[in-house]
Amino acid sequence: MRRIVKAIALLISVILLASCKENAASSERESLASALDALKIDTQLYDWIVVLPGLGCHGCIQDGEYFMQQNVENPKIFYVLTNLSSLKIFQQKTGITIKDHPNIFVDRENLFVVPTNNSIYPCVIQLREGEIAEHTFQSPQTVIFQQLKRHLKENEN
Repeated sequence: MRRIVKAIALLISVILLASCKENAASSERESLASALDALKIDTQLYDWIVVLPGLGCHGCIQDGEYFMQQNVENPKIFYVLTNLSSLKIFQQKTGITIKDHPNIFVDRENLFVVPTNNSIYPCVIQLREGEIAEHTFQSPQTVIFQQLKRHLKENEN
């Protein structure tokens, strides 16, 4: 009898955990879509949006900053800098002058800070026909910037 109760409890836990993950992803997607709407950019112009937080996972953010340095001229990528403590320090650290790039937006209102624990990680949003197709976070367990770099190289025209 105890084994049955334990098995049922384990099954319920797995279902609840999966449900929470789905709810978190849905909440993130809604938050990002709302932020994009508020931004009022022509999302048809871009295939990718890279959201870089100023605070959070240090190594992950450094990966995002390096990716941005290497790809800031790519017209298919729009960058959002959010939750920055200092724009001046960011520009000095990356060597990127924000005002020289129309594909960079500084999110001073933190619209792109998602309402989950993933807000500390850079986020890559793939757009299809101006809508969010999917979003992924760069974390210590993922290599989204390497994957995006590979994808961009494979699809160069």
